[in-house]
Amino acid sequence: MGRDAKDGRQGGLVTDEWGGYWTEVKLQVLKKYLAAFNLASRRAGDTVYLDLFAGAVTHNRPDTGHAYAGSSALAMRTTPAFSRLVFWELEGPAEQLRRDLEDTFPGDKRYTVVGGDCNDHLDRGLEFVRSLRWAPTFAFIDPKGLDVAWQTLERLATWRRDARGRKVELWILMPEPALSRVLGLQGVRGQSSASMLTRLYGCDDWVAIHQRRQRNEFTPEQTRAEFVNLLRWRLTSVLGYRTTHPLQLGNVHNQPVYTMVFATDVDAGESIMRDVYSHAKVHEIPTLRSHAVGVRKAKQDRERGIGRLFDPGGPAVAPEPYVYVEPWEPPSRLAGPVELDAEPGPDTQTDVEDL
Repeated sequence: MGRDAKDGRQGGLVTDEWGGYWTEVKLQVLKKYLAAFNLASRRAGDTVYLDLFAGAVTHNRPDTGHAYAGSSALAMRTTPAFSRLVFWELEGPAEQLRRDLEDTFPGDKRYTVVGGDCNDHLDRGLEFVRSLRWAPTFAFIDPKGLDVAWQTLERLATWRRDARGRKVELWILMPEPALSRVLGLQGVRGQSSASMLTRLYGCDDWVAIHQRRQRNEFTPEQTRAEFVNLLRWRLTSVLGYRTTHPLQLGNVHNQPVYTMVFATDVDAGESIMRDVYSHAKVHEIPTLRSHAVGVRKAKQDRERGIGRLFDPGGPAVAPEPYVYVEPWEPPSRLAGPVELDAEPGPDTQTDVEDL
């Protein structure tokens, strides 16, 4: 599972440190959907799992000391089982991931690990599952920042071939804090930021959003929403996905950490993920956020020398229903030059690391 983390060690395996409670929410959603995906696809006979930023087999949560299975382990253990699985990671971490998977799943030949940037080495992994190009396929795309290229999404969308024209299902992390920090909105300036966004979206349509933010026509919240919407709009209007579902995850202050965008052509997939998102909004997110707030406050009390006989736990967090909103047409580009280094005013979003 992606890049929420630093490397550590747990039980001989390389682990990732926990990003925050939202990481657990993300993994629970992934676990539920993968099981439902394979169950719904059982008549096909085979299914494929692709993990483009696979991370480590396990993740260590510092506040509890517990180790949790990462996305690779969850996918390997999914029941009904995937027929084939492909994991991409950068060269060094890929070798460790390979060793840890061999230790954790000895003798299992269903998977391969591809070392290198997934954007550059996507086809190496797809070759491993080329004979199952027709099979229902799910891709988990969980980068740390602006690390996935549009051409990678495009390649996945056009790779699967079945008689009904259904594409690879995508579940993509959109790192909203990273988006808000580029292009001078939080002091990061220059053409390199512009190139990153053009690479992510496959076009420069993001410029219209940036222009309105610089002119203070968009608040930070509107800007983040427009950046996420632009991805959804292009997934449907350019790549032809029938439905996209966004799930925004926030920190203990309920400020955005990232949005998970799901794209599918399949009615069953849309219905299942809608239900999984709805359950997460009503159950997992408020429960785990409440626990995280309680852990954070207890730590602050200990640091202040405040002792408590009983753990009061975290405050109750009101659940929110999941409401689906259709992607809307993005704003058009304004006349005039594009300023890449102006400061329109501070984005008051609390940093991701403020747990």
